[in-house]
Amino acid sequence: MIKFFRKIRYDLMNQNKTTKYFKYAIGEIILVVIGILIALQINNWNENRKTHINQEKYLVLLKKEAINNLNAIKISKKNTHNTFEGQRKLIELIDSDHDTISEQYFSQVYSEVFFFTNQFKYENNVLSELKTTGELKNISNDNIRNNLMGFEALVEIIKSQEQSVEEIYKKSADFNRRYGSLRLVFDDLNLNDSLNFPKARKQTSNIPLLKLKEFENNLYGYSGSVFNLLKWQYPQLEEHLNKLISLIDDELDKDK
Repeated sequence: MIKFFRKIRYDLMNQNKTTKYFKYAIGEIILVVIGILIALQINNWNENRKTHINQEKYLVLLKKEAINNLNAIKISKKNTHNTFEGQRKLIELIDSDHDTISEQYFSQVYSEVFFFTNQFKYENNVLSELKTTGELKNISNDNIRNNLMGFEALVEIIKSQEQSVEEIYKKSADFNRRYGSLRLVFDDLNLNDSLNFPKARKQTSNIPLLKLKEFENNLYGYSGSVFNLLKWQYPQLEEHLNKLISLIDDELDKDK
């Protein structure tokens, strides 16, 4: 094609048709420029198409990750609620007639509060990959991008609060071990039988713990930290994740 245009220009020059030559040359330049622009447009279209396909793939993965995190939050809320209910029962026992409390009931409530701690296990592999590879900027929906960035900030707040819960839990558990009998709790819950451990030779009681002011103070500090997770942090992240899933669904529906 280039040789064809070159021959036409050459013939025009030989025929001393300078004006026509320049007109033709200008026209040829315009055609070349148009060709380049079309090629660039096609290339841009292909790149945009690749970016769009890649974005859709990541949105699907992000939604799956968000659902997993949402399920994890629900589990954390349930476990934390059980702990808080146990704390509430212990506080009620502090103010009750201690002579009417059975040792077995105290041990049961005690185990609900001090046998388990909870930690939110979240996934962020897809989000980390998006940030590392620079693909996050290719998520065209600003609301989705902002939500993703806000997610990590909320997780950091939860991790900090969970750390506070862990610290007061350890403080409370250490105090209880010094002034109470964990072996007796195991006896009352039949855990010693399951573990094939011998039972306590001398029957003691953990109920006097309820009279100790430090036990009460530790319990209140522990329950306050747990309440913050249950009432504020977990629900806030749950709402955030539900919003993210809704935004992703709306974005994916645009291509259907």
